[in-house]
Amino acid sequence: MALRERSGRRRIGAGSAGVLLALGLTSCAGDDEPDPTTAPPATESTSPSEPEATGTERPEVEKPTPPDAMSRDDVAGAEAAAQYFLALHQYVYASGDLVEWKELSADDCQFCANVAEEVENLHATGGYAEGGEVTIDEVEGSPPVEGNDFFRVDVVASEGPSTRVHGTGDPTEMSGGTNLLIFATRWVDGGWQIREVQVEEPSFDG
Repeated sequence: MALRERSGRRRIGAGSAGVLLALGLTSCAGDDEPDPTTAPPATESTSPSEPEATGTERPEVEKPTPPDAMSRDDVAGAEAAAQYFLALHQYVYASGDLVEWKELSADDCQFCANVAEEVENLHATGGYAEGGEVTIDEVEGSPPVEGNDFFRVDVVASEGPSTRVHGTGDPTEMSGGTNLLIFATRWVDGGWQIREVQVEEPSFDG
């Protein structure tokens, strides 16, 4: 796949993954790693304690496969881990399967914990999510700076419309958009760990 430089980031011409980016915007206080970021749910709803029959069928969703580059402990490995995490984001909302998501999440990753909680609440009432295909436009990783063991990975991603179907059968339509996602990743015990994810406007330069 040919890569070309644009605005300091490598543009991926044909790379795409389906994810559901229900993310909030925060500010970045420094260049070392993203600040802990809360990812509030796009829509809060009250659902019955027991799922009700909806008459809708859950879409089949394929579990993402970790890319080979994730076995590397360098910048390329960090970039691969960030992109895999985005693919898992769509998968967990659609399937409710959080095994790989939690394995990749650091214990103190607030963004990761917020997503897991929202997914658990959605699926506990018989809900699920579908749609929200995202094109990963640009990826740029950088090695840790002095005094910090986190790799930074910036990902510009454009999301399409998506739908969340709740246990009552009532859908919540969500519009898409384009965001810059800033990952703080770390190589720990032979594998990658996501420390935090910060979401900004694409024009953010911090």
